Amino acid sequence: MPASSPLDGLKDSDLLSLPLERYLHEFRGGLLSLPESERDVIVAEVRAQVAAQARLGDGAALALLERLGKPDRLAARFTIRHELSVGVQQSNPFGLFWVLLRLAAGSLLAFVGGVVVIVLGLTGLLLVAMPILRLFVPQDLFMVDDQLFSITVSTEGIPKNASPLPWGYAILCCGVGIVLVVLAMLLLRGLGQVLLRDMRRKTQALD
Repeated sequence: MPASSPLDGLKDSDLLSLPLERYLHEFRGGLLSLPESERDVIVAEVRAQVAAQARLGDGAALALLERLGKPDRLAARFTIRHELSVGVQQSNPFGLFWVLLRLAAGSLLAFVGGVVVIVLGLTGLLLVAMPILRLFVPQDLFMVDDQLFSITVSTEGIPKNASPLPWGYAILCCGVGIVLVVLAMLLLRGLGQVLLRDMRRKTQALD
């Protein structure tokens, strides 16, 4: 039988030196926006990784901390990972969009995806509102041109080759708008899933 290591049977807390414990303490402080139970899980996850390296010596553990980066930045990555996970699981478009905005500055995918979601969403909402506009906007102000899906807003009388917005056109626009809004929400959820996989990869320090 192989001889047992002198570190066998020691708890993780027995293996970590003061600098390592200080790092974990600061890391936990950066997770205050998360529920306490989630903080416990995340800190235990990182502690287990650090302790695994500490069994090889403080040098290996400190090298791991260098790879992890500053504790506040590591905490920010785990916070984003948690918010993405909750947003995807609950299909919460507002939560996912808020995370997407925060990631846009450092992620080309989040930036481009966010722009597409905004364009689709706003266009869809405008088209969905067409029946309401047809009901309340004066017909000499809100006109339809000869060109397909071309609408003119005029304050100087009725333009040439234009007619008041018909109900059929308004309902058609509303249907197209609903499709665009659904597409925006599906795209947002898909982006959340992709970004969540990437964030999980970044927070698996020993992979």
